[in-house]
Amino acid sequence: MTQRTPSAASGIHRKTPRSPRFPGGFHSTRTVTAPALARRSAGLGLALALLVSGCQGSGPPAPLRSSGCPRCGAVARVGDLPKGDLDECSGLVAGGAHPDALYLHNDSGDGPRFFAIGLDGALRAEIEVAGAAAVDWEDVARGPCSAGGGSCLFFGDIGDNDRERDRYAFYEVKEPDALEGAPRSLTAEVIPFAYPDGSDNSETLLVHPITGAITVVTKVKKKGTSGVYELPARPAAGATATLVRAGSVEAPTGNARFTGGDVHPDGTGVLLRTSTHVFFYPMTPDQTVAQALAGMPCDMPVADEEQGEAIAWLPGGWDYVTIGEGSEAPIHRVSCEAP
Repeated sequence: MTQRTPSAASGIHRKTPRSPRFPGGFHSTRTVTAPALARRSAGLGLALALLVSGCQGSGPPAPLRSSGCPRCGAVARVGDLPKGDLDECSGLVAGGAHPDALYLHNDSGDGPRFFAIGLDGALRAEIEVAGAAAVDWEDVARGPCSAGGGSCLFFGDIGDNDRERDRYAFYEVKEPDALEGAPRSLTAEVIPFAYPDGSDNSETLLVHPITGAITVVTKVKKKGTSGVYELPARPAAGATATLVRAGSVEAPTGNARFTGGDVHPDGTGVLLRTSTHVFFYPMTPDQTVAQALAGMPCDMPVADEEQGEAIAWLPGGWDYVTIGEGSEAPIHRVSCEAP
């Protein structure tokens, strides 16, 4: 995420102190007695144990899949974002009621609003979200409305570079009935939430297209394993929900920081992206999103984009689109066949 205002600076990330270095051996001209040798052996064993312990979790990630992956063609540039206010695209999802439309929003610094564009980038609508705040919107997903019936958009106010917020929110908005015309406003249902283990920074919001379950994937500071959290139930009016940690996921290669994702419209897989890679995680009907992310992913084609964050499946097949940040950023499409 690129912060848009000085008050929302990304913060200074201090280097973690290096682990102690241990000597490669002991050199002495003195006679070593048995007790001394035992003490030295014990000390060396402790040092090695500490070294191994410090390295745990830093080994190579799980390998990538070599089979069961979608068969994809080359990346194609199919359009550009419209000139104007849509200059820092962070979240992206395809429409359900309007499958020929993409919904997207800016990163932090913009107000609570989103845009609808055609697959070629032509602007179709600008919509304000009433009843919502926009501290740091990072992603949008689409799924069944919680009230039953219809297609809803879920905006994730989940960014927190400095990890200092004590509350975050999802905003559920009914997908617009019509897109063309003057700017309009839609009212959001607010779902405030907190993490069970303190503040965190996330840029990936996933909603299961059938069950409506909400999942968040955190973003590591530089490298390591991201947490996968689920919303167990909608909170009562005025209450704040606490997410449940449901697993973890690590990028198998390239940049370690997940910046966006989307669940396939028929629930058969999950896309996660970083600034350098796109990964596909197969999902069976009986799996949750978190369970799917525990599996081995496929490496998928992706364009070289400036600050690449946004990704979305297109309805009716296995194609997906990606967009980076920047004014009039290009829209890239990858055409795929089912695994």
